[in-house]
Amino acid sequence: MSRLFRIFFPLTVLVSCFLFPLGATDTSRANTVGPFAMPVGTVVLDAGHGGHDPGTSATWPFSGPMDEKDITLDLVKRIKGILSIEAPALNVVLTRSDDTYVSLQGRCDIAVATEPTIGTSAIFVSIHVNSAQTTTAGGFEFLIKPQSRIVQILGSDSPASAAARFARYSNSELSRQLNQQNLLLGQAMEQALCAAFPKTRNRGIKETDIYVLNNSRMPAVLVEVGFISNETDARNLASPSWRQEMARAIASAILTF
Repeated sequence: MSRLFRIFFPLTVLVSCFLFPLGATDTSRANTVGPFAMPVGTVVLDAGHGGHDPGTSATWPFSGPMDEKDITLDLVKRIKGILSIEAPALNVVLTRSDDTYVSLQGRCDIAVATEPTIGTSAIFVSIHVNSAQTTTAGGFEFLIKPQSRIVQILGSDSPASAAARFARYSNSELSRQLNQQNLLLGQAMEQALCAAFPKTRNRGIKETDIYVLNNSRMPAVLVEVGFISNETDARNLASPSWRQEMARAIASAILTF
């Protein structure tokens, strides 16, 4: 995701994990938990780049040319396929389903317009591939928005149903709740990928100033699945079986969260 401007902030806040019954959809829970902590009923999967924007690229003797946009699209399709089997009631939305260009604002517009059903919440999961000038950099990492950045949850473009979900909370309270859920979602991703790929370097969870994380208005995480500039990672990225395993790990994190 070399084309995205990123500013890193240290993670200094630890959030306690609250366990809720799996599959619960009782709308009375809205009185005890915030709107972002309701059981997840909708997942927005975002394949990074696309169309005239290839993202980061590399050419290796074992693979030939590789573009980030193709890897991310393949992964989100695999994740959606797994979720359709494991959780058929889950509403899975793709920001792009083919090799077309969707602007960063366009991706956020899809997220904002995708309202979850009553008693449920939605999350945004963006998939990217990393790159570095040095070939030694490798592994996966998880990006969430800076806690210091305040998100305006309700706007003129918000669906009418959003007012009913958020009106009883101040924007500062919604931002606090969003920060908490972002970290929990990042932790779920981190734990799932570490379990699936114990030999791969875990670069951790980082607060990062990225447009889609700042403007999707729901718990959001960006997963950098590996470095296309690293030979070991690139071999994995070129492997359909590895991509299927990565898709299973990300799907598992979504279901756990």
